Amino acid sequence: MRALITTANLIVGKSGATTVAGSSIGLSNDEDRKRFKQLREESDLIIIGGNTARREPYKRTPIPLYILTHTKVRLQPKNQLAKQFLLTPAQLFKEISENFPPIESSSAIKVLVEAGPMLLQSLIDQGLIDHLYLTTNLVKDGENRISVDHLVANFELVSQEIIEETKFERYKKI
Repeated sequence: MRALITTANLIVGKSGATTVAGSSIGLSNDEDRKRFKQLREESDLIIIGGNTARREPYKRTPIPLYILTHTKVRLQPKNQLAKQFLLTPAQLFKEISENFPPIESSSAIKVLVEAGPMLLQSLIDQGLIDHLYLTTNLVKDGENRISVDHLVANFELVSQEIIEETKFERYKKI
């Protein structure tokens, strides 16, 4: 069994909104997308939930995409790097730890969670997330609000930076 290093990334609006018109894209900006791309470049695979797969553009990913879902998701066109799992989060993490292909650079598998707030909070509550990158758009807002305080309750703030109208925070699990 190999170790997992799990990092989650989430963007919210000024009052904790997670979407604008059903997608997080409306909350993002160039600096957020740059940091998002960097997180992907440092990761070995991405985990998302079924709702995220249905609402966000996951037709192509630079690394394997694992979709944790209760019902099958159809990505059009099909993402050749995507696999769907009808497992619990703990079962999926065990599956990754035991069966993910070997990586030359490290024995630990770097997992990036890009799930929506419901799945992300569930993973946090189960102690499965080691690091959290939280981006807050200080101007825009939308729907599907969450409690950011509840989301970060089991984490400590490591760094915070404000660039223009966006706050970037990095947390680690306590």
